[in-house]
Amino acid sequence: MSRKVLFLLLGVCVFLTACSRSALHGVTDAAKTNTGEIVFELKYRGLSNAEKTPRISVFVGCHASTEAPSPFTKSLNLPKGKGMYLLQPLETRGENGEWWALELDKNKSVALYMDLDGDGKLSPNEKILPPSMEKSPMGEGLVTPDFKAKTKDGKEFLYRVLLVDNISRTDDGKVHHFLMAGSACLWEGTGVIDGKPFHLVLFDNGFDGQFTQFGEDSYALDPEAEYRQTLGNNRNLGSGRLSSLIPIGQRQQFYSLRVETIADGVQPARVVLKKSEIPLGKIALELKGTEGMKAEYTNVFLRRGNEIFCHLTYADVKEQELPIGSYQVENGSINYGSVKPDKWEANFQNGPEIAVVAGAPCILKLGEPKLVPTAVKEQDRSRSDAKPETVFKKGDDIYCSLEVKGAGGEKYAPFEQRLVGKANNRPVPQVRILDTKRKEVASASMPYG
Repeated sequence: MSRKVLFLLLGVCVFLTACSRSALHGVTDAAKTNTGEIVFELKYRGLSNAEKTPRISVFVGCHASTEAPSPFTKSLNLPKGKGMYLLQPLETRGENGEWWALELDKNKSVALYMDLDGDGKLSPNEKILPPSMEKSPMGEGLVTPDFKAKTKDGKEFLYRVLLVDNISRTDDGKVHHFLMAGSACLWEGTGVIDGKPFHLVLFDNGFDGQFTQFGEDSYALDPEAEYRQTLGNNRNLGSGRLSSLIPIGQRQQFYSLRVETIADGVQPARVVLKKSEIPLGKIALELKGTEGMKAEYTNVFLRRGNEIFCHLTYADVKEQELPIGSYQVENGSINYGSVKPDKWEANFQNGPEIAVVAGAPCILKLGEPKLVPTAVKEQDRSRSDAKPETVFKKGDDIYCSLEVKGAGGEKYAPFEQRLVGKANNRPVPQVRILDTKRKEVASASMPYG
């Protein structure tokens, strides 16, 4: 997975999605396209609280400190207990916590301070107040105006961010702030596919000011009429992971995708699509439960090198078409239960490599998970060359690691109960140690944390 935090992909997932990370091409003048190429000229858009603004929901969690860590945050002189100083930076804006703070009043967020110009001092436009009776593009939150950020090599680009303060209270009355930050901007353009106008949007999933990283950032591509209807209904845009190969339409016609940037910049100028000529094969998904459990896929993500990322959904279709080639099963999720597979859910990652060929379907078999314990001596737990052992001397301190692996080598975690209208519950693991005759030596519950 990417080093960036998990990203919450927006809205309704596309049935099958792909993305990639390849070299970008500089653009110095008007596009000169080849036959069959579809060009989307892109423009920057900063999101606001206005109606008919695209709604997105891509966040990263923010740690916070109660002590001001920088000249800018110290210059605010917020009273003790009334300031939270965020430790999640926009990567291009310097060290952690240098450039923003949240002011609190009676446990409510009342203002966001951000060093938009990077001069280390508070300017009049750097105190952002909550909207009155309005919602941000991603829910309740504080949206900054546009500001200029810089890459490590000094290139400037426009950006806008949003901070959401999710407040919860414990049974004893204590208040907790769960802060989430995200980009409140996008790049968009229109193009014509098979005589029909389409609307393309690029999102920054990594909160790093880049919109063109294949496998990390995301896109939405919809017929213009559907895009306008989504805006009018105030719904989230459906999106998928950006890829060098993407599917369009119900018949899943695949298109190659190329992103071009301006010659002296870092942000996109245009996206070029062209119908793919790669032959298609089929992939069939099989998933087996264990010990009377029924299970079904909800999502499977495949990748091919650093260029193609595909999103499969099981739903009502057991067999799907993909361009031929080898794919790695990156991650996915399942539902399972003893009667219906909708009571519990689990995620998996690090699945097998598969080959999609023409002629016969590729069968992806996962499931039948088993608990796989490994143990090493406690003093060796930090050594990269430590090998698991099965026999220890009496009195040895051991470090035991437990994994749940499936038929394809995929690793499962976490396991959560699906409760409608309630937060998911993770069951407390029970640990039993047996001797060679399978007689219990010790047992205990294993608390989290």
